Amino acid sequence: MYKATIFIAMMAFMLNIQAQELNKIMLDTNIQKEVLIGDCNRDGLEGPIFSEYFIGGYAGYNADPEVVEMLESHGHDYTIVIVMGSWCGDSQDQVPRFFKIADTFGFPEENIRIICVDRKKHWPGNEDEIALLNIELVPTFIFYRDGEELGRIIETPANTLEVDWLKIVENL
Repeated sequence: MYKATIFIAMMAFMLNIQAQELNKIMLDTNIQKEVLIGDCNRDGLEGPIFSEYFIGGYAGYNADPEVVEMLESHGHDYTIVIVMGSWCGDSQDQVPRFFKIADTFGFPEENIRIICVDRKKHWPGNEDEIALLNIELVPTFIFYRDGEELGRIIETPANTLEVDWLKIVENL
């Protein structure tokens, strides 16, 4: 029953992406700064709110080529939901690295969903959706296959991002 609920929720998430405004910017009154909120894509990460972190972090990261080759061998038949905060130092570090790794082995962007939250880990108007994901820290990278959660990388990797990613997909 739990797996079916998660699967239905993920399908709703993916369908909801098309109905939502992408790369929305709002003022987070807790920190008095503009932040990305809701569904985002690469354009949002490379836009004015996050670009300083994304462009530099992306360019400066060199993933382990052997690990990336092993990631590539596992294919692309899974999806990843990233819940992040554009205001969050760990998101500023890890999300650009994630995309550098994904780009290195050709992981399709259409298999990645980015949800930006405020400092309270909320997405105003979509609290139920965020609650289903059980987010406590950001960034959280959630890996799914056929609607079933395979694993998570929460806040910072235990090893490196690519090694932790590999450990999750090796269990496919």
